[in-house]
Amino acid sequence: MNMSFSAEIKNELTEIKTKDCCKAALIYGFALFGRSFNSKRICLQTDNEKTAKFYARLIGNFYGVDVNIKTGGGKRLTYIAEVSSEFDRLKILASVDFGIYDGNIYKDYFYRDCCVSSFVRGAFLACGHLTDPDKGYRVDFYIKSESLAKEFVSLLSEHLIQSHISKCSNGYRIYIKRNEMIVNLLAFMGAGSLSLQFIETSVIKSVKNKINRRGNCDTANINKTVMASEKYRKAIKHIMKKQMFDTLPEELKSAAQLRLAHPELSLKELSALSPEAISPSGFNHRLKKIMEIYEGIKN
Repeated sequence: MNMSFSAEIKNELTEIKTKDCCKAALIYGFALFGRSFNSKRICLQTDNEKTAKFYARLIGNFYGVDVNIKTGGGKRLTYIAEVSSEFDRLKILASVDFGIYDGNIYKDYFYRDCCVSSFVRGAFLACGHLTDPDKGYRVDFYIKSESLAKEFVSLLSEHLIQSHISKCSNGYRIYIKRNEMIVNLLAFMGAGSLSLQFIETSVIKSVKNKINRRGNCDTANINKTVMASEKYRKAIKHIMKKQMFDTLPEELKSAAQLRLAHPELSLKELSALSPEAISPSGFNHRLKKIMEIYEGIKN
């Protein structure tokens, strides 16, 4: 059976080397958004084996405790990584001072932006899901607490990731539907190669849909625009691969995300989609700035 895109994302996220300053924030993400983190039970339940093993290593090494992994039945195979010893659970809880129980996000563990990235990565590994890009565009986080959902949406927005909340049967769902926002989330969490794969799949689908809706003349114009945008898309992908995307000014990040997500759109259409008011020539100036950065690092 083919691995889902969501599983591929989670596998890649477990392979990212976590900086020492980020480990507490990563654990905090798991703790707030995972199944249980209290004196009665500390565990993570997931359908992704690598995530369970990653959680077990992270908790075990950070606190010096034993974390066991077992499988569960039901309609689909699940993996449960759990701290079975009550002594070990109390040892962990005695050493943490973040708020697990009141639905708030405390930023004491966010020393740098990389720590926020690790926190969001832990949240996605604990409760996130990404729809395969050839079927649609949507990221979901399933959360029990409304106050936590609102705080998480606010945190994401601080990093140019727009998300929304809806009520569901088991609590609340935070969802992201715009493909450029999904790309932003994936890049922010560190899933660089798969964010590029998502871009390619979503772009192909977008262009095909637009061509199907238009006549031959418009189709020719779309093809010309896509070809003209390719040099910018190549430059942006290279910057991402070099892990320099997060060092760009926010206005260049925004322009890059729009150019990547919409190769078929003209400068006028892209400037209209920009979060802040900007002319087509101003948008083009930002793309040229990106090209200058690319020229400086391509060799």
